[in-house]
Amino acid sequence: MAATAYFDYAASAPLDPRVAAAQAEASALIGNPSAVHGPGRAAREVIDRARDSVARLLSADPAEIVFTSGATESNNAALKGSYDAAARANPGRRLRMLASPIEHPSVAETVRFLAERSGAVVDTLPIDREGRVSAADVARLITPDTVVVCVMWVNNVLGAVQPIEEIGRAVAAARSSRRVGEPPLHFVCDAVQAAGWLKLEPGRLGIDALSVSAHKICGPKGIGALYLRRGAEIEPLLRGGGQERGMRSGTENVGGIAGFGAAADLVVRDRETEVGRLAVLRRRLLDGIASAGAAILGSPGSAAPGTVFLQFRNRGGEDLALRLDAAGLAVSTGSACEAGSRKASGVLRAVYGDQASRRGGIRISFGRFTTGEEIDRLAAELLRLAA
Repeated sequence: MAATAYFDYAASAPLDPRVAAAQAEASALIGNPSAVHGPGRAAREVIDRARDSVARLLSADPAEIVFTSGATESNNAALKGSYDAAARANPGRRLRMLASPIEHPSVAETVRFLAERSGAVVDTLPIDREGRVSAADVARLITPDTVVVCVMWVNNVLGAVQPIEEIGRAVAAARSSRRVGEPPLHFVCDAVQAAGWLKLEPGRLGIDALSVSAHKICGPKGIGALYLRRGAEIEPLLRGGGQERGMRSGTENVGGIAGFGAAADLVVRDRETEVGRLAVLRRRLLDGIASAGAAILGSPGSAAPGTVFLQFRNRGGEDLALRLDAAGLAVSTGSACEAGSRKASGVLRAVYGDQASRRGGIRISFGRFTTGEEIDRLAAELLRLAA
């Protein structure tokens, strides 16, 4: 049997050998980065270089980068920190959060937690048939009590790309109209699925807090970052020794941070050519299954180039994924963070309703190491299964 062809980059991309080498070299350093001796300074220099690299990935200032254990922590820190800071400054006021209905579980569950624990009022943005929200709805639904607007940049199931620049302008306009004494308004964005192929400029786009994760861009698992706009006031999620300028206490993961920096450098260097290559592979796949009668969900004209979500008339998503797995083709039925609890259809339900959710589908996601031959092999198997 042929080797497994991997089509689940949106869940976790393969570790690039060049990144693994950088991570291994840094992991061998024995010093604590907070120590003043030579080994400690060597570890600190590795972190500083990686911070510069991640800052370049985000077109940000290195002082705006906070390393975390991953995007789940970054999202929790951004949401809880923004809400708690506003609540502390506005005791007794019923504060609101505005979010899309197709956020990653690390956002959706945190918003739900804040509603249950802290009494936050959660307003949900409408979503269209392509899985997109509109800036006009954002502007319409922001109230004087709204303290957080949360919209992910690229959906992790459908690959739908949100109009982040327009949303940023709507948030900025609402913020500028606030009177003295009214609560702050933060724009929080999960950019995990965007970091590998879009040029991210959160400062220019009015984003206050943005999350990214290394293992989605061929970096190591267990390391992420939170972009925190200079001047944005949030409460730290973790307290302790004051690392990461007091925003994320705990001894730094030097090896993981070094790997993240190396992964960021590769994305910045190769992004333009890689996006073009992925677009060609996407077209090759869709052309190859044109006769299969599959429905392409999401926004086909503006989706992430390495993500395709398909539904087939004669097979459910889980059945199809299992049959493909048996043929050595690894695809997903949706978010890996939800699949284990059998909630992978949550995004489908929000966008298309219960019937589409029950049928499910498969998410095909590919990236740096995917070849045209693997795409052809997948297309041929999909045609066979759809017959």
